[in-house]
Amino acid sequence: MKNIVIAISLVISTLAAQIYKVGDSVSDFSGSLCPDGNQTISLNDYNGIENGGNYHVIWLVFFNSTSRSCQLEASYTQSITEQFTNAGLATIGVGNGWRETIECDNWKQSYGVKYPIIDDSQSDIRNMFTRGTVPHHVLINHRMEVIYTARGYIMPPFGNDFLAVLNSALSELTTLSLDEIIVPDNPGIQKCYPNPFNPAVTVNFALQDEEFTQISVYNILGEKVDNLAAATFSPGYHDLRWNATEFPTGVYFIQLVTPSYQQTRKIMYLQ
Repeated sequence: MKNIVIAISLVISTLAAQIYKVGDSVSDFSGSLCPDGNQTISLNDYNGIENGGNYHVIWLVFFNSTSRSCQLEASYTQSITEQFTNAGLATIGVGNGWRETIECDNWKQSYGVKYPIIDDSQSDIRNMFTRGTVPHHVLINHRMEVIYTARGYIMPPFGNDFLAVLNSALSELTTLSLDEIIVPDNPGIQKCYPNPFNPAVTVNFALQDEEFTQISVYNILGEKVDNLAAATFSPGYHDLRWNATEFPTGVYFIQLVTPSYQQTRKIMYLQ
């Protein structure tokens, strides 16, 4: 009996040691996106060391689809995402509790969420960061280190600590030394994905210098149908997301214009 107790204690200690804490370096992981389980997202997609210098602060939002607390907070997490996306924030939802895959899409629409969501019923990523209740929020800085992990609300009047850590981490992105920023050899649009079959198209682009950059979407008739950016970006790699939900199937053109460079890339969008 004593040996059994010791064995159980060792298992519990091992499992507890596997949970990431503040200061830990996070290894790459991936999961299937919902509602399209054929597409995956990886932590290294946002790791500047692995993706050519496109650094991010990563926010993992752990939730359960049936939790009223998570439902109430969903729209606020989207508003924070929209506020800080251009500053380098990448938000990834990690959820479970779906009765069927398509339910994820309905949940996103019902609660106003547009950022990507991993179907954690297939991945069990949550157990890497917490075995407590949800919502649970994790921030990972550009060095892939956990800088914040806590359960509970972050919407007002809560969340002051969360926002303070987030702002500090995003400030670090703007002060990265030139030694840490990889200046691309070839400026312009690098790739657009996922494409086709997904209304959220990610546009990756690169700049060799700090420049005012305009990125627009045109239809097959040459008419401008959407503006993605009109701002000054630092040298390096960046990405923007085009939500094409309201646009019909067809050929579109993504155009990037700076004072020193212009490029247009054709994409095929299928609903």
